[in-house]
Amino acid sequence: MQYESANQDPFTFNSGQQLTSLPRSYTDFCVVSKTCKFLAKYDETIWADDENYYGDFSDIKFSNKIYFISFLDIENNTSYCKGWKRDENTYDGIKWNIKIKKDEWDEFWFDYDYYGFSDEIEYSTTYKYKVIDGLLHFSNTEGESFIFSPSDKNYSKEFLDTGEIIELEGCMFL
Repeated sequence: MQYESANQDPFTFNSGQQLTSLPRSYTDFCVVSKTCKFLAKYDETIWADDENYYGDFSDIKFSNKIYFISFLDIENNTSYCKGWKRDENTYDGIKWNIKIKKDEWDEFWFDYDYYGFSDEIEYSTTYKYKVIDGLLHFSNTEGESFIFSPSDKNYSKEFLDTGEIIELEGCMFL
């Protein structure tokens, strides 16, 4: 039986336990310390690797939307501006599948299955991101590791040396 004085929309912990004395917030995802998930906590943050991540992408951006991670490089037309989403992804006919394994306070892991143009998995790897002392540490099961710093870049519009504006939102470059 629900009483009129009971909180109709209580705060819910990641474990599913509810705190009826505290209302759910739809604007502040980190109401109680350590209850915020990585993608909510680092939503819209951009991280830079001065040594150029994988040689193709110097920056990454996390988002708590459909596309949870984007790999960006203003100098490279292979940037995944819209990024990767959970489950099946396809770009230029190449297919991969992503499963989130861990989405916690300062740690985020996902499994990446690469199909390419076939229906069989060509290879699989796990990507791991962890924030330690304000730096983003990346590693994967292939043994690669990088450290990213917070970036204040804004990729909504960038200018080339020619003064032309390029829109990164739709992954089109001029």
